[in-house]
Amino acid sequence: MKAFIVAVAMLVAMAGCGKDKKITGPIPGPGYAVPSTPFDVLHNLSLAYSSRDSSKYKAAFDNAYLGTSFDNSGGTIDTFYRFNEAQHISALARSNSITNVTLQFPPSMVRFSDAADPPGWATVQFGPGSGFNVEIDDSPSGYFLSRNVSEEFKFVPTAPDSTSPTDTTWKIIRWTEINP
Repeated sequence: MKAFIVAVAMLVAMAGCGKDKKITGPIPGPGYAVPSTPFDVLHNLSLAYSSRDSSKYKAAFDNAYLGTSFDNSGGTIDTFYRFNEAQHISALARSNSITNVTLQFPPSMVRFSDAADPPGWATVQFGPGSGFNVEIDDSPSGYFLSRNVSEEFKFVPTAPDSTSPTDTTWKIIRWTEINP
C-alpha cells in the first residue's frame, strides 16, 4: 500500500501543471533505518560506507568515539576518533580512482552486554571468517581487511529519543580490531 501511495505521489508531482520540469537536487541515497538498535546502526554504517555518504557515516559515531586497530607492519596500535572516520569517508568520496567500496557485516550477529562497560551499553562482536569484510578497490590496487582478526563494536544509547520506535537510538562509541 505504501508503495502505491508513493507511486501516485510521484505521478502527480511529475505531471505538475503541464510544464516541463527538471528534477534537481541530490539523488536519493539508499534506505537508511532509524538507529533504534545496534544492528540498525551497523546496517546504516554499511550503506553509508558503500555509497560514500559522509554525513550518514559520521552520524553513526558518538562524539566520544574511539577506534583502535593493530598495525601489523609496525607492531603499534593506531587510534581513531570520530573526525578521523569522517576524514576517511570524505577522502573515499573525493577519489576519482576508487571504483568500489564495500563494508559488509556478517549475516548473523549477536548483541550482548559486557559487564566491564558502563550500564546500558551494548556490544556486537564477530570473529575471523564471520563474513565481515572491508574492501576498497583503487585501480589498479585494492585494500582488503585481513580476515584473521575479530571486530568488536560497542554502542551507547540515547534515550528518550522520539524519532525512534523504541524511544532509544544508538551510536558507535568503540570499534576495536582484535588480533588473534
